[in-house]
Amino acid sequence: MTAPSAPCAQAPQLTRRWAKIVVENRTGSHFKIQVLHEYTGEQTNDSGYIDFKPDDRITVFEKIYYNTGFFTTGVDNWKVHGTKLIQVETEGTIARNIFGKFFVDGLPYSTGHGAFAKWKKHTLRADDDGQETVIKVFQTEVQFISPSGRSVTTFNTLGENILPFSQNPQKQ
Repeated sequence: MTAPSAPCAQAPQLTRRWAKIVVENRTGSHFKIQVLHEYTGEQTNDSGYIDFKPDDRITVFEKIYYNTGFFTTGVDNWKVHGTKLIQVETEGTIARNIFGKFFVDGLPYSTGHGAFAKWKKHTLRADDDGQETVIKVFQTEVQFISPSGRSVTTFNTLGENILPFSQNPQKQ
């Protein structure tokens, strides 16, 4: 979590604000989810990967900071990465009784398109100050919902839409 930047020559109309960020897993599957937030020109907030069960609702940042005001030019940029977790059972009765079921990493997911996707812009406003912004992660999209508005981006497996060389007409 990034604390407010050191005071500098700020425009008189600039107001420093904060919001709480909560993630909801609406994929129907177990996921490890990471949220990155960057207000233009400041350090990136990184939640790290957090394990989510289906329908879990977890606070990933108690406070992220941003500015509002007449002379502010910054925007809030977001990335959501995930890894779908696959349930595995150990073989044999003795091993199953000792270790039971566990999860291993499966397909990696990311907002946007591909491994080098750009940041998703969902700009927080004065109405969002001290309020909760919810990031709902679905199987194919991510929704950003704050008191001031809502925005949506795709949530894809990395490489999911890439056809083999022989099946991709643009590569022939």
